[in-house]
Amino acid sequence: MKLVSKIVLFSAFLGSAFQTLAQEKPVPGNQNSVRPIDESSIHYKARLWRRMDLNEKINQPFFSVNNEISKFILEWVKAGVLTPYANDSLLTKLSPEQFQDNLKMEEQSEEATLSDAEKAAGFGAEGATPKATGSDDGWGGGAKPAAAAAPAKDAFEAKPALGAVSYYFPKELSILEIREDAIIDRRRSRLYFDIQSISLIIPASKTKAGFDKAVASFRYKDLYKLFRSNPNCIWYNSENETQHKNMADAFDLRMFQARIIKKGNVENKFLTDLYGGEKEGLMMSQMLEYKLLEMEHDLWEN
Repeated sequence: MKLVSKIVLFSAFLGSAFQTLAQEKPVPGNQNSVRPIDESSIHYKARLWRRMDLNEKINQPFFSVNNEISKFILEWVKAGVLTPYANDSLLTKLSPEQFQDNLKMEEQSEEATLSDAEKAAGFGAEGATPKATGSDDGWGGGAKPAAAAAPAKDAFEAKPALGAVSYYFPKELSILEIREDAIIDRRRSRLYFDIQSISLIIPASKTKAGFDKAVASFRYKDLYKLFRSNPNCIWYNSENETQHKNMADAFDLRMFQARIIKKGNVENKFLTDLYGGEKEGLMMSQMLEYKLLEMEHDLWEN
């Protein structure tokens, strides 16, 4: 009897050992997610890009006076507590100098657009006053001699004139581009939107070329922590001022409107390029929203 029990125990030990060896190593969660979802629980995932206009009425609580989300982002980068990235892949970091260069306003004056060679050739000097000389003016008489100029003072202490550099104000940075994953969790039978990054965009109306200009991208996980740590980062509730929310909660509750402008595809194209126009792109954006809701609904059917 003792021999049989020993054999049974030994068999159970071998079975558990083989089972342990057969188990796969756990897949690490997404390092950019605030709340990572286990890979084995993901039933469906789609990469989405959204455009959030902070001047739209529904998004204005993120853009209240002196509490603009863009203002906080600029301050955190300047303080060195937030890392800017070159794009939303979050692989290439930007130095503070590079980030500051991206915020420089483009010169609008005609003189500033001329190269040094063009200025040396005389372009841009059409309105300059010609110098008086004592030679013949071409009309039969000599020009009057110029009055003696006052002796010039030395300018040893004078500082050289520096070109004025202007930067965009936080209120002008009114576009956010959100990159997120739409994930259906088979264990919870729920649709989750897992924000990965937020990019700060200068709108086309503020640029000389007439196109949107990306300033930098930021890891949403970093922004989320900074929102939580700063009580001034409020989603402003103008209907009931006792119900202001932290911006982190506002993003969690999806208290914003941002239409889908791109879904992951092999050509990496925007919806407007894939379907040939702004109207078609907008229609496909709405269809994608409905498709995600329908997929979540189907999980609850028998």
